[in-house]
Amino acid sequence: MNSQPVIDDPRPWAFTRAALTAGLRAYTNDASLVINDLYEMTIPFRRPSIGRIRGLNAACESPDGKKFFRLAVKEPQGSTRTGTAGAGLREVSFYRNLADQLPVRVPRLFASHPNGDWLIMEMLPLERKPESWTASDYMLAVERLVALHDRFWGLGSDLATYPWLARPLGTDYAIYIQAATTGVRKLADHVNSDLLTREPELISMIKRLVEHADKIAAALRTAPATLLHGDYWPGNITLNVDNDFIVYDWQQASIGPGVLDLFHFIQASQWYFSPLPITPNELITCYRSGLSNASHHLWEDTDWAVLWDYALLWNFLINWVDMLVNIPTSVLQTQYPQMRCLWLDPVKAAINRRLPGA
Repeated sequence: MNSQPVIDDPRPWAFTRAALTAGLRAYTNDASLVINDLYEMTIPFRRPSIGRIRGLNAACESPDGKKFFRLAVKEPQGSTRTGTAGAGLREVSFYRNLADQLPVRVPRLFASHPNGDWLIMEMLPLERKPESWTASDYMLAVERLVALHDRFWGLGSDLATYPWLARPLGTDYAIYIQAATTGVRKLADHVNSDLLTREPELISMIKRLVEHADKIAAALRTAPATLLHGDYWPGNITLNVDNDFIVYDWQQASIGPGVLDLFHFIQASQWYFSPLPITPNELITCYRSGLSNASHHLWEDTDWAVLWDYALLWNFLINWVDMLVNIPTSVLQTQYPQMRCLWLDPVKAAINRRLPGA
């Protein structure tokens, strides 16, 4: 792993050495610990994220001897939606208030800015890349998702005491719909868009979703609310050779029906790692049976099919409209078959089933 000395003057880091020292002293319970050297490290296989992430190696010393810490420094930027809590504030608030209540392991937080401008966390070893996951790895991820959802199952009103959690189907609903409305307007202005040439019905399809957003949201609200990761997929999970399971990137944590996390997990996995070593139906069955055993919540097949369709429509409406506006032509040319298979055709079919008259 490449490294280079950190330049102190001018200092390229958002935090002070004193802040990092205080955090490491608190973690080690060693008030005499001092930092001798700091080196920037290259983070291998780093994936796109909101903001900047850099690796840092801290060489420390105390009466107990030398200690070394491999750290990830996150500097979140912006908000997942204008008008909602910033990505950094949400993540640092999560670690301060909810991390110790989870049934899954999360990275250690050593130090942070009060408003989440920066976070210093343990760097997780990537011993098994998501591209090499087996069927049992995917099943394990769904089982851990069941454990997370079961821990907070039906506690939407209790979670509402945390104002920094996103509430896309609750108090933040209007913000999300306004963003989608703005997105479709921008998309319509791209009259020469290659995407619109390929999909001439796309604008009317998205407008239909906006018009029926209340119906889509109402259907999803019928499911019990729980704590959602918001971006749960193999790229945000670390697995090592001993199946040590760690979930990170909680900056989109929110309140809502668990089906949204499961849907995102399956769609993102297929988008980045297709073909998967396991079918989506097997993962869905694992989730449904797991929740049935844990919380005794059972869906009839017809009810689940309806819920899954609305999860698809909601995800497309609030996540994909913005991306479609900015998608480069070069990306469209290479990703269009996959986009059509995983998103456009299923969305059209779900609209025909759930929104008659589209």
